[in-house]
Amino acid sequence: MWLEQLPDEILLIICSYLTPFHVIEIFNNLNARLNCTISLYRQNLDLRCLNLRQFYFICEMIRSSFGENVHSITLSNAAPAVRQLILFRKQIESFTNILPNLEQLTLIDHYDDELDLYLPLVSILRNLKKLIINFIKAKNETILCSFITQMLADNFIYFDHIPKRRRRDILTLEKLSFTGTGYLKLTHIYNETITHLTIEIENTDDLIVIFTGFDALQYLDANLKQLTALTSNHYHSLYNQRKIQCSSLIKFRFQARWQPEVLSFNQFTSILSMMPNLQNFSCTLQSAKNQEELVNSDYINKDKWQNLCAEFHDLSNLDCSIKCSLNSTNTSETNFVRIIATISRTFDRSISIRLYYHNENNNTMKHVVSILQWKYQSTVELDIQELRNMTGRQLADKITHSQEITLYSDFLVDDSKLFSTFPESLCFRDHIIFSRIRSLDLLGEFSNMNNIFLISFVEQLIHRCPNLQSIGFFLYWVENMTDLVLDFLRPLKNDLKQIKRCYLYTEGDIDEKFISELAHLLPSLNLLSVKVDWYCITSDIVDLCIVNIKNLIHLEVVLEDIPDYLDEDYVDRMKMEKEIESLAMTRDIQEWLKQNTLLGKLSPKRLFRAEKSGNDLKIWL
Repeated sequence: MWLEQLPDEILLIICSYLTPFHVIEIFNNLNARLNCTISLYRQNLDLRCLNLRQFYFICEMIRSSFGENVHSITLSNAAPAVRQLILFRKQIESFTNILPNLEQLTLIDHYDDELDLYLPLVSILRNLKKLIINFIKAKNETILCSFITQMLADNFIYFDHIPKRRRRDILTLEKLSFTGTGYLKLTHIYNETITHLTIEIENTDDLIVIFTGFDALQYLDANLKQLTALTSNHYHSLYNQRKIQCSSLIKFRFQARWQPEVLSFNQFTSILSMMPNLQNFSCTLQSAKNQEELVNSDYINKDKWQNLCAEFHDLSNLDCSIKCSLNSTNTSETNFVRIIATISRTFDRSISIRLYYHNENNNTMKHVVSILQWKYQSTVELDIQELRNMTGRQLADKITHSQEITLYSDFLVDDSKLFSTFPESLCFRDHIIFSRIRSLDLLGEFSNMNNIFLISFVEQLIHRCPNLQSIGFFLYWVENMTDLVLDFLRPLKNDLKQIKRCYLYTEGDIDEKFISELAHLLPSLNLLSVKVDWYCITSDIVDLCIVNIKNLIHLEVVLEDIPDYLDEDYVDRMKMEKEIESLAMTRDIQEWLKQNTLLGKLSPKRLFRAEKSGNDLKIWL
């Protein structure tokens, strides 16, 4: 059979076994049909992995063959490339003529002395919509800040690399990402086109510069060196009659170090009030204080967050993680508390507060719970042994107005006789008692999770709880805990169809057997948040979840750090492999997932988005 007779689908399958470079080298300009078939390979060029010969070949093809078809280019100075950014500018001298339709430019691992070769392109490329600059190896922070400020200000245009003030006739840049720059101290900026911005900045004053300078900004991802109190000039301008507002911003995400005593929660709220139309807000706050010192802070006061949510009429998602050291003698950082708000326009607004920890101290969870002692109507915590001795009336008083139930065990209990029966007094016929409950969490140490008492209580709860959609396992110490989770779920199989979200923070293997049975037991599952042991391969876990969980739309993987007690040589080797993997993820998590998981083979109609922050990997399908 002639190659010409093969359908396009077969040709594309053949191309999937080749690198993008070899697809272009073999099929480019053979005929008009093949040029059309491989058009995506010619439109989106990633030159990072090319050796010098291949690099020069692609540059020649761009100049002579398909430069006008190129929509995106990715360049890098990382091996095997050798100063690729400078070489590319020399090869593609007349950028606007050779690449007139370029929409996205990505620069990775470059030096700041190369910026003056590319930043002028922002002014002259009429179709450039997205610019990504990652891992800048900055030599001069002052020069770098000057370059970036000049580029962001849309009243500048470049002539021979010298900025001169002049209004641009056409400016199309919409998405801009700067990472690895170090923390920038911004001066006044005015921009009318950028809608998506990712940037690293010095402090809270720089946030105000962004709020006041970007008229069209809709999505902001900021990494702050320090969340500080506003300086006097910004503070007064915030409260005068001309109140600062960034009315177009609908999604705001940031992480920062902060001192609660310097920036009060009321001041924190006033900063957020500059974004009146905010719909999605997430932040990670890191404090030098330990959890005992933060226990009375307004930042972990549920009423404060409830009032904050009430002020934002369009806010639908809020996720805040507060990180600090465990105690005064332990400097290891942990997620002290995570605040998640689920807000509905049709039902009462609610905030669920979940506790996470990342250490091996068996008293940590009990200690955190005992310090906080939250007693709110929306959440009720029940010790399984105290629950065993409660009367029906006592239990009803606790859960009638509750939206969340946490069952916890303070210490290892292995008494089959104690939990072999279910008290008649805890049986309820009234469905109203459980009607408001939306989530169930199990927390602590459970040696036997399929005992009659526990299963009977949960089974009754699920039967009479039409709104229950979330179940979480925050368990520790028992090595085969994943097996115990399955033991717990199997007797409840017929009542688990309504569960859509599952949180798994346990010890034990997350393997194909576990994921496949979990998907079978929870057929409606669309969100899975799971802690993965350090020895597991991240890409394998992602693939297992995608293959087995048919309705999955959100996957969150918490990657465990390598413990210090292992053999030194083994630890060093594993740490090196994990660091390489983490670096590749950080550079471009979307690209890493495409190359290493089944996400790269999904149907073009099924898109995905991903982000990685610290040890947290989040994927939206």
